[in-house]
Amino acid sequence: TAEQEAFARLKVQGWIKDVQDYAATIEGGNLEWTYLNYADKSQDPLGSYGAENIKKMKDAAAKYDPEQVFQKLVPGGFKISDVKDE
Repeated sequence: TAEQEAFARLKVQGWIKDVQDYAATIEGGNLEWTYLNYADKSQDPLGSYGAENIKKMKDAAAKYDPEQVFQKLVPGGFKISDVKDE
């Protein structure tokens, strides 16, 4: 149900914060990077790749996928077209 999903969403977000807080306490554990395949929809994994890499990915997408087939027709996931320019 929507109520269960909302409850679970809060729990997942709390767990993410707990993991990030723990990572900040260990040497080399708090990277400013989020692994794409394990990211939650509340996170911004592509944004954590850095402005230079985002530009490279956007340039490649524009060159090899000008119709944005993989941005529009492939459901789910994180899309480079959704990353805001800095």
